[in-house]
Amino acid sequence: MSDCMEFGFDDAKIIKTVGVETFKQNRPGEKHRISVISFKKFHDEVLIRKTREKGSALTDEEKAGLLLKIDQKLAEQLKKPVEQLTEADRLDIKKPKFSVAFTHFHDGVGTIRCLSKYEGSTMVKPELCCDKFGDADQKVGCVIMTYPVDEKFQVDADLLKMRKYTNFHIWVLSAKKFRKLEAAYTDARNDKRDVIDLRVTLDGDPKFQKQQIEAASTAFWAREDCDAEIRSWILDQGLRAYKHVAQNLGFEMKLDKLMEKLSQLPGGGGSPSTQISSGAQADTPKLVSSYEDLLA
Repeated sequence: MSDCMEFGFDDAKIIKTVGVETFKQNRPGEKHRISVISFKKFHDEVLIRKTREKGSALTDEEKAGLLLKIDQKLAEQLKKPVEQLTEADRLDIKKPKFSVAFTHFHDGVGTIRCLSKYEGSTMVKPELCCDKFGDADQKVGCVIMTYPVDEKFQVDADLLKMRKYTNFHIWVLSAKKFRKLEAAYTDARNDKRDVIDLRVTLDGDPKFQKQQIEAASTAFWAREDCDAEIRSWILDQGLRAYKHVAQNLGFEMKLDKLMEKLSQLPGGGGSPSTQISSGAQADTPKLVSSYEDLLA
């Protein structure tokens, strides 16, 4: 425990916010207007297509040449020098980006990444986790922004411009919920809308996070009349937050640690935890009136 520090509230400035909270709704019927703000880069899509055309992997030299050409085209369209391009400039906002992982959940173990080997969605080499917990589930993660809205559920442009009541979250979806999101995008694109906001409503008990997902209008931040500085800020937040998506898709537990965990589960050979008596739990804590009393 030598790497731990002890502190009190008077020293709490050492605590820094790291990571991004996951998106959850807390009241039945609660509504949010959200926008997916994690996106693929133009470069990624071009490299994939060129690899398919070639029929084999691109060389480093070929990749470098293509990346430079893409940057030059983007700089020309944006009317700025190549060296001034930002990572946000390189994002294709018509192509939301997601991460997916195969996971298991079990009491006493939590949500862990499946250790089995997959090719696409096909398991090719099963491991202990699937033997003990059954088939793995798929979890999908992305970055979303929740808007400040008025009583008519329209975006409050002034609050957004001031960056108030505007929050960024990791959204972790089951495969079933992801299909709802995909369907909302499909409906919008059939209506010639590529970059959209979503209306998300909690249906029932918050414990289960059963949500209705519907396409709203064109994403407010992507409209021509939206402040360009705010748009850049939102895209930058998406880039920053996406680094934390993977860690929200289950703990990567090694096989030996999983075996150790399983041995500690009831019926698995582990020793039962010591229970605190109800009498001890009910005792009122003894509070010292002041530190001066101790120093007197």
